[in-house]
Amino acid sequence: MKQHVFWIVLLVIISFIACGGSKPQQKASKAGCEMCGEADGFAAIFDNDIALARDRAIDDAMNKLVKMKLGTTVEGRAIVEDYALVESIVEAKSTGMVRNWKVIKEGSQEGAYTVRIYGEVYPQAVNDTIEATLKNYGRPKFMILVREKFEGKQNEPGFTVTELTMMEIMQNAGFEFVDAATVQQLIKKDRAKMMQAMQGQVGGNVQGLLLDDVGAECIIVGDVKTSDQSAVLKQYTANMKSKQAILNLKAIDVYTGSILASTSVNMPGAHIDDETASKIAIQRALVKILGSTDEETGKFKSGPFMNQITRKFLLAATHRMITLNIVGLDYNGLTKFRDILQNRIRGIQKVYVRGQAGKQSKIDVEFSGKTTDLADELVGKASSIGFKIEIKETYPNKIMLVVQKL
Repeated sequence: MKQHVFWIVLLVIISFIACGGSKPQQKASKAGCEMCGEADGFAAIFDNDIALARDRAIDDAMNKLVKMKLGTTVEGRAIVEDYALVESIVEAKSTGMVRNWKVIKEGSQEGAYTVRIYGEVYPQAVNDTIEATLKNYGRPKFMILVREKFEGKQNEPGFTVTELTMMEIMQNAGFEFVDAATVQQLIKKDRAKMMQAMQGQVGGNVQGLLLDDVGAECIIVGDVKTSDQSAVLKQYTANMKSKQAILNLKAIDVYTGSILASTSVNMPGAHIDDETASKIAIQRALVKILGSTDEETGKFKSGPFMNQITRKFLLAATHRMITLNIVGLDYNGLTKFRDILQNRIRGIQKVYVRGQAGKQSKIDVEFSGKTTDLADELVGKASSIGFKIEIKETYPNKIMLVVQKL
């Protein structure tokens, strides 16, 4: 009997230990999937297209899940600031950022479709998307128009020490430029327009010249001068020359004419040769604001001026105002077309009707991308949304189009 009781007690203890051990194992499994979670998505149903509403609701849920889980890792926190800027573009690609996902609840009611998904956020996919977005939208092509007083000599924009040094530094970060020879030709050919550009006046004909002729999306203008500070070094050495470089620069978005960033900085430079000392001073000032390549990692680390340009241009690119001049729709047709733009064309955040006369109308849309992207999106989806769309002309911030109901 005692032996029988002993074995019963032993089995109970073993069972207790086994049950107790299983709970931590289950918790460890949940803790091990730090990027897993649930999120709810919502989408309105238009024209009884439930399949489209379901897809949009899933996209919405995935986007929310990415935003919710991204900041929970060190890598995620490092990119969350950029993620906030490119969110409107990331939305279109959120499916690739969530893996092993499934819909655990869904349904439609009162003209809307809702879903709840469970999935795992893949931080590397988010990071890759951000890098691709920065490359496509946050890397404008530059033109540099800087007046320079170098060693007492006034140098006009086109081939100054400052411009060449800026190009050398920024090309290491992957930026493109209108080459110096082309800038010089433009100054000779269209001096009046280029003088306006140098003064930061970008609009109308100047905008067309910069964007259409040479593809300059951002211009950096300003003044640079070097001054002699060698007297400071005389008490230490008679051979060394000391120079001071003073830079006043601003970057302008050619699409909108708005100022992306401005800066003022001065740095010293020393050398036995006067010109070399001035070049060193200019280079040190530019490295301070633009950045430099890290010798250990080999990667370019942007400075404050460059960071501000990139972020502001990217923000503008993802919320760009584009005007649609439409021919072919009456009031009822325009109302339907406007609703479709708002709810069915990916990348459009807001739609503003600016006026209509007969079958001619004007609409402004806030769009995530460039004018050509929007034109491609409209033509690609025309038949599926019930319209025939013909693009007549495209400009940096304007599309001329003929639209007819099918």
